[in-house]
Amino acid sequence: MSNKSAIKEKFVVPGSKIGVIEEFMAGHGTYEIDGIIYSQFIGDARTDSKYRTVSIRPKISPIYPLEGQEIIGVVEVVQEKLAVINIIKIGNNVLSKPLTGFLHISASSPRYAKNMREICKPMDRIRAKIISTSGGIIRLMTSDHNLGVLKTFCSNCGYRISLERPVLKCERCKNIEKRKLARD
Repeated sequence: MSNKSAIKEKFVVPGSKIGVIEEFMAGHGTYEIDGIIYSQFIGDARTDSKYRTVSIRPKISPIYPLEGQEIIGVVEVVQEKLAVINIIKIGNNVLSKPLTGFLHISASSPRYAKNMREICKPMDRIRAKIISTSGGIIRLMTSDHNLGVLKTFCSNCGYRISLERPVLKCERCKNIEKRKLARD
């Protein structure tokens, strides 16, 4: 009898049935429901007959948001105490489909802000940091100096806004606005 492990590979997509728990132990990139092991990723299912394991070697590396990573996002909705952010970039990785993050007023600025509209407005492009991913909810912060709004437009007419210290002023309608700007 040989000590060599017979490893077989088969291309799978998410949700593909790749084994049963009576036959294999579920490994990396798999999940089990009612005794059946399924693929979690697109990739190669590797079954190891010696160790009785099955795992997935992803073809496309998924990008998982982690605490401490910086993101680039577009402000979607602004409420009194909360902003909803469409995350388009995590670290150096551009996402093929945006993720949703939440920025609470308490994590938005080192100074007191009465309303989230003093921090950001819809369509602003911001840089933020992930402070939590618990429960599948991405919580963000912009209170550090290098975090905040990177690009914005006038909320009155939609034209460019220029920085005329200490305010933002619309070049067309001369509207003056407030934002929590990134230092750079």
